[in-house]
Amino acid sequence: MKKRIIIPWLIVWLSVYLGFMILEIITGKCLAVTILKYGGLVLCFLYALIYERKDTYLIFALFLTLIADMILIFDSVSEVGVLVFIFVQLAHLLRFSIIRRTSLLIPVLMVALIVVAGFLQKSIPTMFVLAMAYGVLIFTNIYEAFRWCKLDKSAASRCAFFGFILFFLCDLSVGISYITTTATLPHTVTILTSYFAWMFYLPAQVLITLSGNRKSFKRERVLDIPELKI
Repeated sequence: MKKRIIIPWLIVWLSVYLGFMILEIITGKCLAVTILKYGGLVLCFLYALIYERKDTYLIFALFLTLIADMILIFDSVSEVGVLVFIFVQLAHLLRFSIIRRTSLLIPVLMVALIVVAGFLQKSIPTMFVLAMAYGVLIFTNIYEAFRWCKLDKSAASRCAFFGFILFFLCDLSVGISYITTTATLPHTVTILTSYFAWMFYLPAQVLITLSGNRKSFKRERVLDIPELKI
């Protein structure tokens, strides 16, 4: 039953993905490309809302993702957008902490220390402080997804792990793109890194969305990891 549900969604996601990837090569950035990109993210949120209603933290993370990307559509270097993405990663981390019964103390303390130190040291740009805090969280989520994948070799855990790997590759592309806007580098580099970012981003969000498979949570009880209860 699960495969019958997923396949039509995968076809739509793939159509949207190929649509904006090809259209952007032909026309460059335009309204239609932006609508297709954001539409793919909306589909991720709707899928989770319809089929993974019990996975509250996944739904919340995807909802925050929509807010963050809406902000970045209007201002691609918005510090507020990056701040919202920090909360996206925190929501994903909270979900992993429940799946694997791990503590949030160390990564949250590291983020707090980075933010406090960054704002006390006023010479460091706010964007770089936020980027460092974000980096701690996404690397933690990659690690948590990897550990989940090692403990429970399910489709859901694999989707989470590869989803966060692609998420990181997207962020790496975004970071390079941001540096090119603040340095004297060819404009072509900015265009290419921006294009590569979305090449990784939508597949990352789709895989993370599909990691909400409820069967995987039930299987993990054998590993003495509690089922997510909402």
